[in-house]
Amino acid sequence: MRTLVIHPRMSIQGGGERVAIHSLKAALRAGHTACLLSEDFDITQVEEFFACEGLFSRVERLTYQVFRPRLVRGLHLYQQLFYHRRQIRKLLSKHPDFQLVLSTQDIGYAPSSESPVLQYCYFPDYFSHIEAEGSSPWWKLYYWPARLYYHQRVKHVDKLLSTSDYTRHFVRKVWHRDSTTLYPPCPVDLYKSSVGVKENVVVTVARLVPEKRIENFLEIARNLPALKFVVIGSVQSGRGGYYETLRRIAPANTSFIDAPLRKARNVLAGAKVYVHCARNEQFGIAIVEAMAARCVPVVHDSGGPREIVTQDVGYRWQNILEASQKISTIMEDDELRNKLARSAASRAEMFSDDAFESSLAATLKEYGTRKSTGGA
Repeated sequence: MRTLVIHPRMSIQGGGERVAIHSLKAALRAGHTACLLSEDFDITQVEEFFACEGLFSRVERLTYQVFRPRLVRGLHLYQQLFYHRRQIRKLLSKHPDFQLVLSTQDIGYAPSSESPVLQYCYFPDYFSHIEAEGSSPWWKLYYWPARLYYHQRVKHVDKLLSTSDYTRHFVRKVWHRDSTTLYPPCPVDLYKSSVGVKENVVVTVARLVPEKRIENFLEIARNLPALKFVVIGSVQSGRGGYYETLRRIAPANTSFIDAPLRKARNVLAGAKVYVHCARNEQFGIAIVEAMAARCVPVVHDSGGPREIVTQDVGYRWQNILEASQKISTIMEDDELRNKLARSAASRAEMFSDDAFESSLAATLKEYGTRKSTGGA
């Protein structure tokens, strides 16, 4: 059985790319021949970043040149969709011998195929400008053709996998299709040896962009001047203005580490509390990593994080004052904190890389069996 994973932009090195990597591992676990179709990328860099050295020596690769926009910036989305679709179609016409296809990035890249096509969904029709508060009618008009195209692509997918029950709800609402929840792979094993001394530190991990609401984290820090607060995250190209604003308004008890989490895991491992401020996120891999590092999670009460943080592992909050009070409660009661931290680390295991691979491998085997027997 030959399984193709389609993930055009591996160089992003985010949560979606982690899904692609562990999807390849799941295909291998299912006993399939695994192949990745993507833009060309630096194999050594990706394997080092995701700690998967040697993986790409065990999988086949179909690659094409990296997309480089040539027209005005306002048409970037449509240039990108057209380019990747054309390259994917061209490669598949030359290499049609796949019995199963799994698309792990945008549904716009999911191909039409006689073989079963599975799509991993992060959020249906997610366009940041429309989702932003106060978005203008212009953006809705701009994305209207893309919405129509995405809905058309859904018809070519045999099975949808959602990153959380929260996403599953919106898949049903927007695309009128049911899906199966498959939580994304989280690198919890990296923290099993983290048994060092915990300090009175509160940490958050996020890309430094407005939708992560880091300013809320700074407000919480201002309410608790006796504690140390740390922001871990990378500044995206062209988004430095937000970072500079955060630095300017940050209270004295807050510091910034401009680096990806993989280079600052010791900070997370030494903290007592993890705070998540983003609202209505599809999931929250950083929350799970913090729990694995025995941080007590204190997250905004919305979206996918509700499924991660139950009352026996941490707290959820609706406003800044409530978040501040929850943190104080944790810091003032070591017995409570230790109890929650142990439960958090235990719960994090259900979101592990192994849990993802095992579940996806079973799904791939199921569809492989259907294909070989001619079932629907």
